[in-house]
Amino acid sequence: MAENKINPKRIFICTAEEWLNLKPEDGDVVLGSPENALIRPKTKNLIEAPEKCFKTTFALRLMLGLSCGTTVYPRLPVAKKGKVLYMHGELSNAEIKERTRAAVADLNGPFDFLQGKALDAHLVTQEGRRVLESLVEQFAPEHLVLDPWQSFISGCDENSFKEISAAETFCNKLVETYGVTLWVPIHLGKNASKGARGHSSIGGWRDTRIALTRDTHDGVAVTVEPRWAEAPPRFHLRFDNGTLRPDAQGNGFNGQTATIRTFVESKGGKALKAELVEHLRKGGEAGRKAIERAVNAHAIIPDGEYVSIPLTPETEPETKPN
Repeated sequence: MAENKINPKRIFICTAEEWLNLKPEDGDVVLGSPENALIRPKTKNLIEAPEKCFKTTFALRLMLGLSCGTTVYPRLPVAKKGKVLYMHGELSNAEIKERTRAAVADLNGPFDFLQGKALDAHLVTQEGRRVLESLVEQFAPEHLVLDPWQSFISGCDENSFKEISAAETFCNKLVETYGVTLWVPIHLGKNASKGARGHSSIGGWRDTRIALTRDTHDGVAVTVEPRWAEAPPRFHLRFDNGTLRPDAQGNGFNGQTATIRTFVESKGGKALKAELVEHLRKGGEAGRKAIERAVNAHAIIPDGEYVSIPLTPETEPETKPN
């Protein structure tokens, strides 16, 4: 009789009743709440944006906040702090230092945060995989960032299913073997509506997608698409002193748009345009223009004589299973 080589630690099978009675593990939410977990542990999460559109700036501050248990973006509340290993593939040492100095502004440590570069790290080559595994074994992070995806598949055809699926499979191994939550900033293709650059399998492989788009010369709009949770409203961040942050009112918008958003929120999410204009103390064309700018910034949506808070992002989240 052949020897049974199945590893029982890699199998988890329960009855329907056992699944229904299964209690959530401690710390089963990374970002969000127990009622609406935007990101859970041991998931694969993409941060998508065109080149030079604040991917690293966004990710670095988010991860530093996560490492000290601090929410830096109100729409992405940190449920529990965790140890972060942030692997850079593009920045120089001087750039990493400069970006980090900006990203830690207003955050109180201590930070359970490690970052750096490993020139041989790779998701497809055997040697590169050994390097990544050894780093994860050595530092035992809860969160692993590979920034950007393209740097860790260099030399491969990013449109090849064979090579990209090999990279995805190795990432799955890191998640399952070491229990890490994976974060991957990734460049968008020329047609941004098609998502991440490279083979289409990436879209089905990921869990949560965080998409960044430039909305002004100094800001980005952020759309979060969880695979299963209810998506938060699209929000906006401004680039300030080398990092991204919401405006002072905490709703992610700037100037008069922030004032409008805050007023509508104070009215339970819906307000008459007339009372909004009165609140702004701007009549006629000036008031109409202010409301129009807020609509264009996705802070509010028009609803006849009313305006209201969007309940979902402009882009519908993916709801289909793999």
